[in-house]
Amino acid sequence: MSRKIVFSLLLFAAFCFSAIAAEDFPDADIRWILDQYNVSEPVSLIPVEGFAGWTKSGGAKIPDQSKWTNKEGKLVLEYSDSTEDYAGGEIVTAKQYTNFVLDFAWIASEKCNSGIKYRFKKFVNPDKNTSSWLGCEYQILDDGKSTNQGKGSTASLYEMFAADKEKKRLNPHGEVNTGRIIVLDTHIEHWLNGEKALVCVVGNDAWKKAYAESKFPTLQVNPEGFGENPTGFLMLQDHGRAISFEKIIIREIGEKR
Repeated sequence: MSRKIVFSLLLFAAFCFSAIAAEDFPDADIRWILDQYNVSEPVSLIPVEGFAGWTKSGGAKIPDQSKWTNKEGKLVLEYSDSTEDYAGGEIVTAKQYTNFVLDFAWIASEKCNSGIKYRFKKFVNPDKNTSSWLGCEYQILDDGKSTNQGKGSTASLYEMFAADKEKKRLNPHGEVNTGRIIVLDTHIEHWLNGEKALVCVVGNDAWKKAYAESKFPTLQVNPEGFGENPTGFLMLQDHGRAISFEKIIIREIGEKR
């Protein structure tokens, strides 16, 4: 199947299945936050048109010929057959965030591999003169077309913690899925289609064990303190397959009342 056909089918699916209502992101699930903290009004991170508020890693402008496009208020990544240098590449918020509730919806193409990273920052290893942008990742995958059913499956915290299989209700590629990321100091939650699929605590024994068993310590940049930075950018990932982010809405969590 050609790239144009795949992309057209994704856009058709987005048109057919993009009815996303407020009840898809119920406040009841975050009532404990709303009752105890000052929380901002919801803000859409998808501009009406263009890429206002988004850059490449390091702040570079998103090129006009990028495989990322803004299709009527949806951030859409077109399929790329490149295996080395993806034509879209990741895109990153211009603003950094600390504590927040991030609600989002996506439509994945067949064999899609994508994700949303948070606490995204540049790690530098001066001893080896290396650097790399890394962050915690809410994995987005076409699970039904993948052999990775563990820490790389949808709603998992990539390489660290697998989503709870008993709580996962993932719709197949071509249909809308909704996600929610809650970051509050060391507390992290991943939600999928209204179900809490993962809870973890940054820096505790389970976190340190997961980090030690992950690929991160083997990277040349050696990102010690991975995920422990309280503030970072948000990033939308590109691994070559098409995906449409239908909604991305953030509420920042402020001081405790």
